[in-house]
Amino acid sequence: MVINKGEDIGLTLQLIKSDGQNVEENAIVTYRIFDPTATVELVSEQTTVFNNTTKSYINNLIPSISWTDQEVGSYLIVWSVSNTDDDFAPTYTEDLQVNIDKTKIDKILGLVHQNILIDQTGYDIHGNLSNARIRIYSDSVSVGTGNNIIATYEIVSVSTETGKFTTWTQKET
Repeated sequence: MVINKGEDIGLTLQLIKSDGQNVEENAIVTYRIFDPTATVELVSEQTTVFNNTTKSYINNLIPSISWTDQEVGSYLIVWSVSNTDDDFAPTYTEDLQVNIDKTKIDKILGLVHQNILIDQTGYDIHGNLSNARIRIYSDSVSVGTGNNIIATYEIVSVSTETGKFTTWTQKET
């Protein structure tokens, strides 16, 4: 399972009986999260509930409550199963990969159009923007300063009449 750091984790475990068709509905299912070697417990035992719609045991783990020191990396989910009619293993292990949030990566790269300054503007005879400098900053406090600049671009536009450009380029400087 792969999740983004800090996001709620919807965990599910389905126990299919040996007949291959029916699902165990009366088990007691809990889980814990460990480091990759299964020696350090990071999330203490959490209980699940059986969901009739999905026919599985579910729990929504909220990292801000149950896993406050969550970091990017690989982990193990260890499921414990008891009180079953069928011959299920007492434990199941599942890999969990915590990645950095894509939104944060986009923000770092300046792809979400936040913390941007357009200055050093020029206009043509039609009043259209013909050139400018664009700077992307890592935080809102730095906008307009020389600090924490992620990237600087030069834009050039060629227009033939008011409100109509024929070309627009944006190049990193």
